[in-house]
This record gives sequence, structure tokens and C-alpha cells, in this order.
Amino acid sequence: MKALQRTLLGALAGAAFALGATAVHAQADDFPNKPVRLVVPFAAGGTMDLFGRLVGGEMAKALGQTVVVENMPGAGGSIATGNVARSAADGYSICFCATGSTVILPLMDPKLPYKVATDLPPVGHVLRIEQTILVNAEKGAPNLAALIAKAKGKPGGMFYGTPGNGTSNHLAGELFKIAAGIDVGTVHYKGESAAVLDLLTGQIDFMVASVSFADPQVKSGKLRILALTGPKRVPTYPDVPTIAESGYPGYEATTQVGLHVAKGTPQARIDKLNAAMNTALKSKELLDRMAASGVSPVGGTPAAYATFLRQEEDKWGKVIKQAGIKLE
Repeated sequence: MKALQRTLLGALAGAAFALGATAVHAQADDFPNKPVRLVVPFAAGGTMDLFGRLVGGEMAKALGQTVVVENMPGAGGSIATGNVARSAADGYSICFCATGSTVILPLMDPKLPYKVATDLPPVGHVLRIEQTILVNAEKGAPNLAALIAKAKGKPGGMFYGTPGNGTSNHLAGELFKIAAGIDVGTVHYKGESAAVLDLLTGQIDFMVASVSFADPQVKSGKLRILALTGPKRVPTYPDVPTIAESGYPGYEATTQVGLHVAKGTPQARIDKLNAAMNTALKSKELLDRMAASGVSPVGGTPAAYATFLRQEEDKWGKVIKQAGIKLE
């Protein structure tokens, strides 16, 4: 009788374990079974917010679940990034993070409440926002070579504007100075709109600005793009060369955006989010909006994005050190 009881108890325990394992497996396979939160570290209405919503909308179709965009601006993106790092490790909170909060700030601020490598596993590389070297159409240099020649002729006598200290625009400008071997003063503003006012009045000689921001001013005839900071030309300005093409091979500096989740998120869920991201980046509507706005899709695996981030850390760490950039 006791042997029979042991057999029955063992069978019941095995059945319970099997049912539990099946339930866990079903729960994992059912992801996502509720709305997913996409945290955008910038205010509503800007380029980052626009593409966060577009990418989120396309990912929702692939996931079969709503993706809710939550804007959380402030502190160079670190507030939103830290929020996702502290969220539950279940894949339901995703950061639409730019390299400002995942690469640049961690290099400049050792007191950040998160470490990207350990606290924010990468989901995938979404896009890059192309930037420009922008001048006054009437008073500015006619081309990049002329701008560099003028700067070399009056060391310390020219100035360029950025939308803020430590921004990707700022680092792109400092890398340009290093590559071209020019001594140009740096003026920081609170955003691109503030900088362009001084460019229009001739208070600064050039600025580093995104293609989407520059486009209306260029079309109005007020400003002119001398060069693109990215690895290739963009569809909206096919005749404008890159800095690399203009005699500085290897130069590349753009704003990069990727997806991250909290530490401990199951790899199966990360892979599912990555697949949805790559599916989203095949959307004709999304690709058309990107092309018109000076934004380039990237895509790829979580591992490829992790490798890219390490390369960016090495690259910008050297620029920050050489240029002596510090938090203000």
C-alpha cells in the first residue's frame, strides 16, 4: 500500500511540475499579453518623439499588442533611461534611447544611477539621425574647404554653435575640429532653435544641426549645408557631400538611437522585441518618413548593437578627453 501511495504521489508531483512548466512556457510564449511601454527621453513634438511613435506603431503591428509612448524628458535623457533600467525585467518597458544617455553621459558623469553594459541589455539599433555643417547662406563659407581655410587663417577667431554641452552635435563638432586641425570656439545654446538665431545674424560662423532641423531654413534660402556628418549622403540632399568624402576619410558622427530593456529580461523576450523592431524597419511608410527627414534605418541583432555601442564608447571617450569636454 505504501509503495502504491509513493507511486501515486510521485505521479501527482510530476504532473504538477509538468503543468507548472507548461504554464511558464505558455506565459513566455504569450509575450506580450498587455500593452508595452516605449519610453522616449525627449519632449513630445520633436524628431525623437515623432520617430519613437512611428517605430512604436509599426512594432505594435508585429507584436499584436499596443505600444504606448511615454515621454520623459530631462537631464540629457538620463531620467528616462534610468527609469527603464529600474523597471521590471519583463520586456514591457523599452527605452527609445539616443547615444546621449547610453554613451556620452556615461563617459562624462560617473554618478549616473545606471551602467548601460550591465543594467540595460540592448534590443537593437533602430536608426541614426543625420547631422550637417550649416552656415549662413549669405555670410557663410561657400563650401567646407573654404570654411576650413578661413578657420586656419584666423585661429581662435571663429565660433560654432551647438544645442548644448555634451550633445551628439557638440561631439560631432569637436571631432570635426580635430579631423580638420582647426581652432574654433564653441558656443552652447539651449537647443538648435536658439543657436540658429545667432547663425542667421552672423554671431557664429557655423553650427552642427540635424538635417530635419536644417531643412526648412535651407529651403527658405537663409542657410546652406556644407557637408553631412554621417557615413553617406542622404536622399533629400544628394549633392551635398559627407565630411569623409571632403578629404577626411573615417569621419563619422551622427545621433544614434536604439532600444534597451531592464537587466534580467528573458532573452526570448528580447529576441521577440528585436524581431518586431526589424519588421517595423521594413515598413514603407516609416522608411519614406525617415528618408524625408534625414533619418536612416539601421536594424540588426542585439549582439551587433552591443558591439556598436562599445565602439562608440571608445571613439567618443577619446574625443571627450582630447577636447577636454566636461559637464557644466
